Amino acid sequence: MAKMLKITQVKSTINSLYDKHRPVMRALGFSKNYRTLYKNDSPHIRGMLQRVRHLVVWEEVDETSIPVREKKGRGFTVLEKGATRSETK
Repeated sequence: MAKMLKITQVKSTINSLYDKHRPVMRALGFSKNYRTLYKNDSPHIRGMLQRVRHLVVWEEVDETSIPVREKKGRGFTVLEKGATRSETK
């Protein structure tokens, strides 16, 4: 099984070196605090994590332990042309 990294942003980029840390956090996929991402374990991801190690925490996890999000419905029902809501139930 492939190893994955569970990465969580724990600090903001506001008081950090803006020019160095902000692009790295964007490249990792972070936009807000306390978000968790799962990335493949590779040397370039590890290098980016070392650059912003004071802003994130990470741990190695197995691919099978990643929670799967359920797909939500669209929130509405598509009716055929000419059909009413009572006819579809």
